[in-house]
Parts: sequence; C-alpha cells; structure tokens
Amino acid sequence: MNGVVEAPMAGGMRKVLLAVGAYVAVLTAAALWRWHVWTYGADTGLFAQAIADTFGGFRDGPEVGSHFRFHWAPLLGTLWPLVVVARSGLVLQVAQAVLIGASAIPFYALARTYLERRAAFAAPALLLLYPPLLAVAFTEFHEIAFYPFVSFALFWAADRARWRAFALLALASALVREEACIVFAIVGLTFAASGCARTNRDARAGETAGLLTGAPLEPARLAAAGLGLVALNVAALVFYYGVVTPRLGGWEPAGEFYTYPFASGPVAVVITLVTHPANIAALLTFGRLTYLMEAFLPLALLPFFSRWSLLALPGLAVVLLSSNAITWRMGSHYAAIFIPWLFIGLVSALARWQREGFARRVRIWPRVAGAICVIVLIAFNPLHPAHYVRASYPIGSDVRNALATIPPNARVALHDEWFTHIAVGHPFATVFFCPYVDYLVYADDYPNGYFQSQIVPELRAELASGQVRELRRFGKIAVYTRTPDAGARYGRCLTARPDGFKTLRAFLDYDLSRGRRP
Repeated sequence: MNGVVEAPMAGGMRKVLLAVGAYVAVLTAAALWRWHVWTYGADTGLFAQAIADTFGGFRDGPEVGSHFRFHWAPLLGTLWPLVVVARSGLVLQVAQAVLIGASAIPFYALARTYLERRAAFAAPALLLLYPPLLAVAFTEFHEIAFYPFVSFALFWAADRARWRAFALLALASALVREEACIVFAIVGLTFAASGCARTNRDARAGETAGLLTGAPLEPARLAAAGLGLVALNVAALVFYYGVVTPRLGGWEPAGEFYTYPFASGPVAVVITLVTHPANIAALLTFGRLTYLMEAFLPLALLPFFSRWSLLALPGLAVVLLSSNAITWRMGSHYAAIFIPWLFIGLVSALARWQREGFARRVRIWPRVAGAICVIVLIAFNPLHPAHYVRASYPIGSDVRNALATIPPNARVALHDEWFTHIAVGHPFATVFFCPYVDYLVYADDYPNGYFQSQIVPELRAELASGQVRELRRFGKIAVYTRTPDAGARYGRCLTARPDGFKTLRAFLDYDLSRGRRP
C-alpha cells in the first residue's frame, strides 16, 4: 500500500500552498488590525530595535543592551532588510505568520513520503489548525518563529538524504535560539543512532525506506550528518555561554525563569531534581497539567502512538521546568520548541497504521483531532482574540502628537504598546522607568495595574522633587523631561522589577544591595 507514496505530489503540494496562503492572509489581516488598534506589546518593538541594530550588536532599549544577554539568536539578522526598509515592527508580525505557515510545506513533503494523498494533506492541515501553533503565529514576534520550519525541513532532508540542504539547515539550527541548540543536538544524536543501529534494514516490499520505517536511505551518511548536527549546536552553546554571555554580564533568564527555593539556574535545577527527586513535587501544579492537556488533546493523543514523539521531551522540559508561569501558559511563544516533534510523531503513527492496514484509523483519527482543534479555538482559544482585537486605550491625535515630540535619540520610557510603535525610530526608547531615562510619555488614565500602582507614585514623587517636569500636555497624555539620577548610565537597569517593589527607590536600593550600580 505504501508504494503510492512515490507518486508525484504536485497536486497535493498545490493544495498545501493554497492552505498556507490562506493562513498567512488571515494572520496578516489580524496583524494589520492589531497594529491599527495598538495591542502589540513590547516584544515586537524590542525585536524591531534589535534587528535594526544587527550590525551594531543587536541592541534594544528594554533589554538595555544586546538581545544576546537573553537569547542566542543570530538568525534574526536575516530579517534586517525587512526592518530597515519598512521602519516598523509590523513587518515582523507578517514575517512570523509567513515563517509559521511555511513550516507546513516541508512537513507535507515528509508526510507525503509515507502517507497516501488524503492522509498526507490532513497532516499539514492539522498543523495549520493546531491552536498552540496558531497562538505562536498570532502573538508578538519572537525568534522562535524560525524554529518550526527549520525543524521540519531538517528532518525531511535527513529522511530523504538531501545532504546539501541538510548542511544549510543544520547551520541555521545552531543560530535560532539557545534552547533550540539543545533540542537539535539531541535530534542529531538520534539521527546518528538511527544511522549506526544494527537493526537498520532494507525497506520491505511495498514499504517506503526512511527514518520513520527504521530503514534510512543512507545510514552511514545519516550517522555522520547527525554527529555534525550535534557538533554545530554544541559549538554554538559553548561559544554563547563561554564567550558571548560573559562579555555581556551573564545570561539574564537564569535568574528570572529558573529560580526555586531548592535551586537557581537551569543546570542547578536539573541536577537538584535528579539528586533530590522529592523536589519534583514543586513542579506538580495544576497549571502545568492543563498546559499538557492543551498540547496533547487537540491532537487526539496521536503523538503517544510513536516513539518519534519522544523528541518533544527536551522542549517540554525546557518549558515545564521554568519557574515563571508565563512560560507554560498556552498562548505564549514557548510552545513552538516542542510542537514539530509532536507532529513528526503523529505522521509516524499514521504511517505505521497505514502499513498495518488500519485504513479507517488513518482516515478518522485526524478528523477527530481537527474537530477538537476547532472546539478548542471556539471555546478555549489560546490566542485570546477578544482581548487583543480591542484597543486597550483610545489612539487618537493626542497620543500621536505626544509621541511626535520625542527626540529620536531620547532615552524615553513609555507604555509598552506605544513603545512598539516608535521603537525603530527611537533606538533608546524603553518601557522601564530606569534611572537614566530623560523623557517620559504617559497617559494619566492608562488602564494598566502595574503602571497605576508602580509608575504613577514614583512619577508624582519626582514631579514634587523637581527631578521630573511636565514639558507638554495633550489632553490626559503628558510628555515629561527628566533629570537622570546622579551617576546613572545607560545599560544599568534590571529588566523587570520584582513585584514587591512599590517605588523606584526601593528597586534601586535592592539593585545596590546586590552589588550592582544603576
């Protein structure tokens, strides 16, 4: 039955391209609307700043320096022409939709290798409908948008012994993000093991040769390619953590995302969990359980029927070990790190059922998964469209006139959504009330709890002391000039204040107590 997989796939690919085109069109329309109503937060703006500064070190305002303090992402530089021409973060949102949508193309090529035509098309259709991946495409831009395409294309190249394409994709894999390097190194070990395994065999009659049938096309070259993939990604990690981050003052996410009472930092957390398993209880939370349900139920548990889905475990570990709940909140971009491997496992399961003659399963199961995806999008949509398609604050001439008064090189602090709209033209703009800022633009009645409880009291205190003075006012929106704190310099400001700090002074005192000077 599998002999049909060698038939030309042009017709099916045309359908996939049409589906991808519709997907990109819908998400681009959503991006245009969100840009129009100003609901993109700071991440889109900071990436626009960092990419615009590709040849200066990927610097941005909110991260007060190079983005490499937070993530290893040289592949962002490929988007530099788009940002410098468009001069807007909106182009990144469209690029993200294209990158995520395009991942269905190599995925279909892989699925069509093993599945008959209808089942092969069902796989990428399900990918494009899968709520967690839709959320990645819909949310603010992140470098992880490159990851699904690189993952599927790399696996397809290894499966079909396309070694030139594999080499190029392997290089790209080492430039996406640091946790992606970990996953790809493990994938490389898997390829090497598949190529070296004594159980490798020739494909049986009517069976397709390839990784998913345990009969790689070129085992020796696959093993070598796998080891090369490991070497590239390990080298990237060594260079990032051994050379780059020490020169930038350390790796910032270690303290923000992997801090527990029993350990701090990802390596320490993993070691402690292995040596003291009782600490695993701290990870057994309802939020993590519902996250796993949101990941697997829309796929009707299909990934559980294939060992290839085990490749999703490293990415799931990266997400679930985080101490910051936003990481394992479905709707954030972090889910992209494990999604491709769930779908490769899904294809593997369907291909095995097809070989074993369970045609009805192959036909029905993806339909059930598709129905569940639709139900989730209707009832439990992780995109949260009702929140993001409505303006959180009316954007009119007052906002635009206030922003137009900001000098291009001002170290200005302003609301997240406003920052993203001016980010490219104002490389030192930020969303944090740092000691060195010299301009402020705020709306008195901005509907944000953090702003009202943290920023407003500090702003009033500095107005009273004369450190801040109102320069111009447009209705309820004010432009302020500010005298930077004595000795303050750009680049010395924590990215996020701990929640307990009620004033900037308390934050600065904490910063000084840690031996850091603002």
